[in-house]
Amino acid sequence: MTAGTTEAGGWSIDWEGQCGGIPVWFTLYGHRAVSTAEVRVNDWVFSPVRLDQAEDLLVKALTGDATLRRGMAGLAPWRLEVIVGEEVITDNDREGSGRPDSEWELRLLHPR
Repeated sequence: MTAGTTEAGGWSIDWEGQCGGIPVWFTLYGHRAVSTAEVRVNDWVFSPVRLDQAEDLLVKALTGDATLRRGMAGLAPWRLEVIVGEEVITDNDREGSGRPDSEWELRLLHPR
């Protein structure tokens, strides 16, 4: 895990590894004056995420306890949903777009 800070008071945490034998990574970006962060998981971007929800979001997303499904026609083609507490945190598309093709995304499309 790598942690860093910026001169403007920002911070980031990066991690890359495997969960259940599947390669995954995440990055958190935040600022000390704000109680939210941007959470990136395998090219999916969740923002803003409350800091008290970030750990649960990461654990669920990385271990496959999330749902990837078709988005709304004409808008984002894919939607990733993670249930954190009583709230559903969503990202309506990933960077780069296109059909999900990573092993991690395919597992979320076809849950066991």
